[in-house]
Formats: sequence, C-alpha cells, structure tokens
Amino acid sequence: MICPYCKETILDGAIKCRYCGSMLNAQPYGSSAESVDDAELRAFIGRNCDYYTAQFQKFTVTGREEFAPTWNWSAFGFTFVWMLYRKMYWQSAVTFLIFCVPGVNLLLHIAVGIVSNYLYYRHVLGKISDLKRTSTPQNLSPALQQLGGVHTWAITVGIVAAVILVLSISFMFATISTLILGGMH
Repeated sequence: MICPYCKETILDGAIKCRYCGSMLNAQPYGSSAESVDDAELRAFIGRNCDYYTAQFQKFTVTGREEFAPTWNWSAFGFTFVWMLYRKMYWQSAVTFLIFCVPGVNLLLHIAVGIVSNYLYYRHVLGKISDLKRTSTPQNLSPALQQLGGVHTWAITVGIVAAVILVLSISFMFATISTLILGGMH
C-alpha cells in the first residue's frame, strides 16, 4: 500500500503511516476546509477569536469561499510584526523584504490592512486541515492550541525594532544637521 500523503510504501491495512505519521483511514478526518468548525477555529486562533471568526464569515457569505475586502488595524500598522505574532512566518518574511524597497511602505501597509484577514483565514484553514489529516480526533484540540495561537514575543520584537528605528533616524538627522549647520559659520 502507498501512503496517500508522503507516497512511501507501507504495510497493507496500516492505520498510521510510519514515515509521515498520517492517519490512514479511508476518509481522512476533516480533509476539507468546509469541515472546519467554529470550535476548531477558536481553538487555533486563540486571542481575539471573536473578531477573526466574524471576519472569516465575510469570506463565505455567498455559500462558497471568496475574497472580500476587510480592514485590520493591527496588520496595517504593524504588518510583519503582526504576521509573526499570528505565526505567519513566510508571509512576514516576504513583507519585510518588500519593505526594503523604497516607496512602497505606505502602499504595502494599506494593501495588507485590506487583505490581512483573508490571508490569515487561508493560513488558519490550511493549518487546521493539515492537523486534521495527521491527528486523531482525541488529540486535535491540544494540537490546534499548540500550533495556533500567537507569539507574545513578537510584540517585544516590534517594540525593540521601533526603538532602534527611532534612535537610528534621530542619530541620522542629528548627524546631518551637525554637518550642514556646522559647515555654516
């Protein structure tokens, strides 16, 4: 028998793949996004789950999933720190790199403010679906809470980065002012 998840050869009739750990029941437990229920969303999201579940409902108003513009002030103001806080690692890295391009900061903040709830929605559904394929119903809730939630250390990183940025800009302006004004006698 071939594992449908990692494609390794395993024993016929196996319940769990010895290579990837996936449960091998005929119908994978909760294999579709539609089967993610409110309790699973709340367990995964953790803090501010009421806000996010209300925002997520806007993406399925028509009965099928589709993007709808929403607004997230935290994502607008603290883009890549918010993404780290919500454990969206590669998205945080991409936005950080885009911030390095001059002239796109404000546009990126606005765009992320509009699409961040949808990005987080897709992230949450993907992570929950992955967990449901590899977990048993008994250990799903603890796994959701462990993999989901937030990184509180991201707030500290954001504050430290902001302080360093303010001090760097202050030092730069002080140096430029001294050079310009110091040269004028």
